[in-house]
Amino acid sequence: MNDIAINNDDGFSVVEKSSETMISGKMLKFNDGRYTVDKTELLPPDTVLVGVGSVTAWVHWVDGTPAEHRVTRPGQQHPVREELPDLDENAWPPGLNDEPSDPWRDTRYLHLIDPQTGADYTFVTESIGGRRAVSELKSQIINVRFAHPNVVPIVQLASTMMKTRFGLKMRPAFKVVGWRGRQEKAPPQVIEPRKEPLNDDIPY
Repeated sequence: MNDIAINNDDGFSVVEKSSETMISGKMLKFNDGRYTVDKTELLPPDTVLVGVGSVTAWVHWVDGTPAEHRVTRPGQQHPVREELPDLDENAWPPGLNDEPSDPWRDTRYLHLIDPQTGADYTFVTESIGGRRAVSELKSQIINVRFAHPNVVPIVQLASTMMKTRFGLKMRPAFKVVGWRGRQEKAPPQVIEPRKEPLNDDIPY
């Protein structure tokens, strides 16, 4: 491929407006040890993506549709359920087995990019295991940014086991395999992944 001069005013930097403000690109979900795209397409095992952002929110569902997002911003304390409206379980809409279903769901949106194609994905989860996976990734990012403030993680989509009251259950895991520097005027700097194996054991 011949080199082409880059024009920073070519218009590609103008972001198109999206009707789904929380989801960039395709929606990524985890179920039974597999990652599905838009509920239909399976991603290949060990797919590698770059994590570029996350959103922590309580989502209010009405008639099967997310009607309100209460996003927790940096520096804010994420609310507990008791700080939200609709505490009367008798007024909750019916869910599985016609049992009352909480209309507020503690949700995480993890934004990811395919480094090869540039495709956007948003991992969406309301489960305990999914929130734990996002929390562990965020903790690693915070730790590494003490030394490298502008890095973003290169992650491999993986899974691990977690202990539940029903026994061991598979949950998602984002295995960090490297770090990429994020700079405005220079090409990204790649930080080599750690040589020692990652410890995926579950603390009890």
